Amino acid sequence: MTDIYLERIVKRFGPDALAVDDFSLHVAPGSFVCLLGPSGCGKTTTLRMISGLERVDSGVVTIGGEVFDSPQQNIFVKPENRRLGLVFQSYALWPHMTVEENVEFGLKMQRVDKEERTKIITGSLNLLRMESYRKRYPAQLSGGQQQRVALARMLAVQPHILLLDEPLSNLDAALRLQMRSELKSLHERLGNTIVFVTHDQLEAMSLATHVAVMNEGRLEQYADPMTIYQKPATDFVATFVGSPPMNMVEFSDATGWRGRLLEQVAQSYDLADRKDRIGKIGFRPEAVSLVSARAEKKEGSKEIKIAGRVKAVLPTGPEVVISVVVEESEYYVVAPTNGGVENGESVQLVVPLEHIHIFDRQGMRL
Repeated sequence: MTDIYLERIVKRFGPDALAVDDFSLHVAPGSFVCLLGPSGCGKTTTLRMISGLERVDSGVVTIGGEVFDSPQQNIFVKPENRRLGLVFQSYALWPHMTVEENVEFGLKMQRVDKEERTKIITGSLNLLRMESYRKRYPAQLSGGQQQRVALARMLAVQPHILLLDEPLSNLDAALRLQMRSELKSLHERLGNTIVFVTHDQLEAMSLATHVAVMNEGRLEQYADPMTIYQKPATDFVATFVGSPPMNMVEFSDATGWRGRLLEQVAQSYDLADRKDRIGKIGFRPEAVSLVSARAEKKEGSKEIKIAGRVKAVLPTGPEVVISVVVEESEYYVVAPTNGGVENGESVQLVVPLEHIHIFDRQGMRL
């Protein structure tokens, strides 16, 4: 198992296109790290710099204790010499080769003898349950099967590190779920170090041991999935991770109900002397309950209440998403049932104080 250090990486594509900005990250040996973020945030560029397909403009890439890329030290190790396995969003299988020949291709490039190649191919295909398809061509396989062949081809060359660039995005929902299970199981069995690029938060939360949330080329937060979800470091992480996203109340205009809410939160969290630092508060949709608009607040109650009107009730199967409008803002509630509320009904959003997330005016967690 091998670790990866990225130290203050910078990558530009022209003077006005900063793709990765002062990015540092340590991927521990045997970990499954997801680079998560919206399109254009620098995820794939970071992965390509690890693989050597892109050179860094400044900073250092260290893999297994060896410097692989450093302009300052005039060091660059070519991709083929890094012993990394890379799987792209497209499967990139040779259409004129059988499954067996596709998996064998990298081993031939490494000049592995035929007997050893046969043993490795069989082992890789068995690992991914593709042994019975070894004589088929890619056109005769489903999307999920083609993805397994791409993984088998990568594993056959026995790389220290697996780099996966949105490998499941071309699959339908059922196949994506199946392949997530395959990848999770594969990691548990082999213990390889994996770096996985995705914009799908569900993939990141379900697969990763650690998630690196990126935004505009910078690292917003790096932690295990539950810490990312329960204690987001910034308002960007809070709203990007979660579906529906975290509800946010901004205090740029702290008048009316917002002013009263700001006072309550500041006093409850002993921030009365620093309330001018509070830029917004957030609360997850599943932390909210609804009560009648006429319900009175109890003395000493450790909760906040926000009056609004039901805009829509959206059944999703196992739960219901309820949209509530408060003046010009829209907030969401997730509950097992709609609780008997109807469109247009006046209600109160009730949030326990322990489920409130507070962020300063720069978007950092307080």
